[in-house]
Amino acid sequence: MHLTQALNVVLPEIPARLVAQRCPRLHPQVVHQEHIVDGRPTVRVYVPGVDALFNLAPQTWDLARFFDGQRDYKEVAEAYFQETGRTVSLDDLHQLADDLESIEFWYKTPQEKNIAYLMQSAEERRDAFKNKKSRWGDLAFIKFPAFNPDKFLVWLDQRVSFIFTWWFTLLTLAGFAVTFVIFVLHWGEVSRDTLQFFNFADKSWSDLAVFWGITFVLAAIHETAHGVTCRHFGAPVNEMGFALVYLTPAFFTDTTQGVVRCPPWERVLITVSGVWSELYLCTIATVVWWGTPPGTPLHNFAYVLVLMTGIATVLLNWNPMMKLDGYHILCDVIGILDLKENSTAYVSAWAKKHIWRLPVEVPYVPKRRRLGFAIYAITSGLYSYTVLFILARFVGNIFRNFNPDWSFIPELATGALIFRSRIRSLVNFMKFLYLDKKDRIRAWLRSHPALWVIATVLVFCLIPIRRESISGGFVLEAADRAVLRTQVPGRVTRVYADEGQRVSQGQLVVQLRNLPLASRQGQTQAGLQRASAELNAAEARYRDIGAALLQRDQLAQQALSAASESSQLELKSPIAGVVTTPRLGDLLGSFLKEGTEVAEVADFRTMRARIYVSEYEMHKYRGDSSGCLHVEGILGKWEAGKTQVSPTSSEAPPGLIDLSKIKGMRPPTLYVMDLWVSNTDGRLKPGMVGTARVYGQRRSLAGLTSWGIAEFLGRKLW
Repeated sequence: MHLTQALNVVLPEIPARLVAQRCPRLHPQVVHQEHIVDGRPTVRVYVPGVDALFNLAPQTWDLARFFDGQRDYKEVAEAYFQETGRTVSLDDLHQLADDLESIEFWYKTPQEKNIAYLMQSAEERRDAFKNKKSRWGDLAFIKFPAFNPDKFLVWLDQRVSFIFTWWFTLLTLAGFAVTFVIFVLHWGEVSRDTLQFFNFADKSWSDLAVFWGITFVLAAIHETAHGVTCRHFGAPVNEMGFALVYLTPAFFTDTTQGVVRCPPWERVLITVSGVWSELYLCTIATVVWWGTPPGTPLHNFAYVLVLMTGIATVLLNWNPMMKLDGYHILCDVIGILDLKENSTAYVSAWAKKHIWRLPVEVPYVPKRRRLGFAIYAITSGLYSYTVLFILARFVGNIFRNFNPDWSFIPELATGALIFRSRIRSLVNFMKFLYLDKKDRIRAWLRSHPALWVIATVLVFCLIPIRRESISGGFVLEAADRAVLRTQVPGRVTRVYADEGQRVSQGQLVVQLRNLPLASRQGQTQAGLQRASAELNAAEARYRDIGAALLQRDQLAQQALSAASESSQLELKSPIAGVVTTPRLGDLLGSFLKEGTEVAEVADFRTMRARIYVSEYEMHKYRGDSSGCLHVEGILGKWEAGKTQVSPTSSEAPPGLIDLSKIKGMRPPTLYVMDLWVSNTDGRLKPGMVGTARVYGQRRSLAGLTSWGIAEFLGRKLW
């Protein structure tokens, strides 16, 4: 260390003392009200200019209110004794003043703030500057300069005070009921379009501008409703302004005085009023959309308002998992302040102490609340991280509409920006964990068993023990099947097999009869006999032999054709198998036209499982790849005797891929892969479902990792 720096540390400069040391002073515009919190009386104090809400014990507040900046500590103790009859020591007063000073409770004039800043050392000021939170440091809430809307809200409350009357509330509930009925009648359309509307996979920049503009107006109405309701119940609103909530336009309204002054049910109404105002718009827009002709501008605009103020607004704002309106309603109803912070701190400390064995202190929580705190902290955390992930995907969908290949860059950048504080917290936790466990880890690594473990892990990562595989669902069907169709029309006279009966190759299944065909065959046969006799007579006379021979050949060809058609009246099975057509005997006596499907025969000795493979997995398939099948409901697996891949791509059958979830994205190209499995024991039946797996070459874990990285880079860099 440099000598000057060492002297500064050992002998720091003594800061100049204030010319006049003043006693603490309570803010002249402080607002306070006593409430029952967690079954105990608590005084909520709002100090203007301080971004916090103080919750003090009644005894603490009784002492703090005597500090007016004019009395010294002795005079405060005397005034407190004269009013309450209780004595307090000067040491206790000094301790109380210091404790409240540490949380910036006391009022300071601008001059006192400047003097306090100058008393800090240069290093402290640098640290304060570094630790100062940037406006853009937290994407969850970016706050812009605000204004005082109190006079405007007083004027507006006088104009819309009828909203708080009982008759207008009944009228509002009736309108909500009408909206609910319309939503139920059009639920499939509204729910599907709501998801599609907020997908942003196929939106243009003009669509985004319209969305932000409407969101801006709705947010202004939402926050104005909070302010009007707060002012209606007698609590001033000193601050309202513009903010970005996860980059979404929003207003904010400071209703802290409502939290201090109002009882619980009024605080709940202040919180509910925001979404309540948007539901007003949703009701009007729903009726307009329902009653106007489709395709008109008014109809389309009303439907956009329905999508933006209906389901999405209620689910987002009244969900208690995030610190929005629903969270504050829950806190007011159950009477627990800072539920999310307290539950998260408890679960986090408990996990660090009991799972990671770190030397941390777990905050005390009553037994009756511990399970609820754990459930809420975990559920709220999962929900919050899911919303943040969806936000990153949301940005990716916007850019994917313009450049699908490189949209992952802004998506990853947004994710890194959103999760920056979480990543920093994780890094700090890992540092803390390492510092606590490093001695044990070093001792463990220096031991001989540890070296063997490390060597074993390295060998395990390099040995190709894992086989690449392609898997997919299937429905079993017979590998060989034949359909018997009528080649000539006829009436069914005999049925020799029924459903489930095994037939051999060439066995007669159905017998048809065609009287015109039989008559024509008889006539042709008789004519052939006469032509043969005439040919013999011509040969005996040595005259007209050519004409007789030609006539005999023509009739012979006709007789052969008639005999071929007559043979097709017998429907025989071309393969050995089982008849799968139900109620085949019902065809007896019916007349069948040419080309009618009569019966189906399937050979169940060999079954086929067909799966659809994405083009991105085709590299795993090799010519000698083996496969196996697992059928649901049956123990064991069946080895596939042969696998085959179609040379061309195919479309996925309906239901295999839910295209509604990937709208705006390019669906994968699929190839058909068939697996044949022996079924000599007959345990496999057609229609059984399960999972088929085709194996490729073996790879090590290190090889899989390196190949995945190379594939990712090669897909974008070429």
